[in-house]
Amino acid sequence: MIRIGSHRCLLWQSVICALVCLLAFHPFSSSTSNFADAAPPEFTSTPRNRIFFWKVTASTLAPDGVTRPVLLVNDKYPGPKIEVNRGDYITVVVQNALDVPTSFHWHGFTMRDDPWYDGVPGMNQCPIPPGTNFTYTFGTDNTSGTHWWHAHFENQYIDGLVGAIIVHEPPETDPFLHAYDEERTIIISDWYHQPTGPLLAHYLSPDSHGMEPVPNNGLINGKHTFNCANVIPADLKCEKGERTVFHFLPNRRYRLRIINAGAAAPFLFSVDQHQLQVIEADGTNLNPILVDSVPVNNGQRYSVILTTNQEPKNYWMRAEFGLDCLPKPTNLDPVILAEVRYQGAGAAEPTSVGRFVPDPNSKEPQINPAFVEACKDLDLFQLHPLQPVPILEPISKSIQVRISFKKNETDNIVRGYLNDITYAADPWNPTMMQNLKDVVQYDVAQHVMTIDKRDSIVQIILDNSLGGEHPFHLHGHVFQVVAQGEGLYEEGKSQLSAVNPVRRDTATVPRKGYTVIRFKADNPGVWALHCHIEWHVTTGLVMQFVELPDELRAMHIPKQAAQLCEVPPPAGFKADTGFMPK
Repeated sequence: MIRIGSHRCLLWQSVICALVCLLAFHPFSSSTSNFADAAPPEFTSTPRNRIFFWKVTASTLAPDGVTRPVLLVNDKYPGPKIEVNRGDYITVVVQNALDVPTSFHWHGFTMRDDPWYDGVPGMNQCPIPPGTNFTYTFGTDNTSGTHWWHAHFENQYIDGLVGAIIVHEPPETDPFLHAYDEERTIIISDWYHQPTGPLLAHYLSPDSHGMEPVPNNGLINGKHTFNCANVIPADLKCEKGERTVFHFLPNRRYRLRIINAGAAAPFLFSVDQHQLQVIEADGTNLNPILVDSVPVNNGQRYSVILTTNQEPKNYWMRAEFGLDCLPKPTNLDPVILAEVRYQGAGAAEPTSVGRFVPDPNSKEPQINPAFVEACKDLDLFQLHPLQPVPILEPISKSIQVRISFKKNETDNIVRGYLNDITYAADPWNPTMMQNLKDVVQYDVAQHVMTIDKRDSIVQIILDNSLGGEHPFHLHGHVFQVVAQGEGLYEEGKSQLSAVNPVRRDTATVPRKGYTVIRFKADNPGVWALHCHIEWHVTTGLVMQFVELPDELRAMHIPKQAAQLCEVPPPAGFKADTGFMPK
């Protein structure tokens, strides 16, 4: 056998694996520049090495009818879906055909034994240089459910570099194998009519006063419509867009895998006149609960079962912006729609009504009280994993993290701070490489915290005194959410979800409130903790954990990963400038 990264390949795969390893860091020739998508895998319980070939390019696209520059993988937006079985190996050969560097993160994967493939420049890898390719490879032994991939360099995922990853449970261990008949993957996202370059230029200036760019629209599976009369700037090419259409059979049960791949906005997901049975959050199977709507914040995923037991006609699927969580919008339609068409109902546009219900005593419709708020997670005390795990205790290390924004005195730019430190990435000097030194002292702006003791229980208290919510994501771990509420968290006084707390990797810190998470330090690596509002990543709401640094040092970074750092940045390149099309 041979190895790719830290995974063994089966004998019958050896030739393929060897070829992938040989290609790992060399430019593609013209004869190999066009890759076709791999055929959908045959889903069996037998582990396989699933190999995906990606080409990253810059192009133009009009997902909602407004043409703008985009970044694409294999000419697709959203990008190719990775669909595998738990136990499979995933190998992704990335050809970077851009004229700038890039990298990719596998959101929801703990990257156990493969921390150098987590995809965060400045932490666990250097970016992939333009005109070259790089091979990511990692296992799925401890992962299942609904996840996603996205670029993790600059703000490239806002410009199009996103896609779904679905890891199926083997039939013998899938608790919901007979709970539904079919499934659909649904990627919801906010959308901007300009690339990130000009948006960042304004945001990272005194003129923005710290107000992040407001989306112009939202998309469901990469589609929606837009009123061309509202286009800003007015000279953008605009034509009639189209909505995504889902064709459903009556009296069937559909698992909807919902992913918020947006940059700034939380959404409230619903399907008119249908209830949703929630069975998964961020890859964790749940004791099912029945709801009318699901709030999905940036980076979060849910699986719900929808039963088509209503009158056979057409219905609206809705992804409603959490407007209370955004700066005041200008030309934004707050309700993003897709069509659910029952078989035999024809193609007429739905006339169904959403969460607003008529009020006989008022001209204005009233909000159905059964619907939740978009700016909060589902009630923490209703979400319990199907496979119970006791609350992690005793606490070995408790870290209070204060979220704040303030104006920098030297340049008058408002930046984000965690414990009064605003993170500044150093993409070509990753923390993982620095950890190889006998003596290392990290720059304050890298905001590094070290966890030395294996199996220690780490508690993070995220305190947010601000008027906006913040979805925080932790790399390398699935954590327990043990507390969430308004005001300040008080140890010993604030209510805990102490019995079988929900486990996930992205949790919302509510406005003027707190969220408390716990995880066990048993995964050597360099792991980011950051707000998943992508603009806030750019402005500094990031910190990192060097977990078990001695064990990490002894694992030996693969040669192809280390080689990335031998290539300097392109001449004149500056990080955090965003996508500036030629």
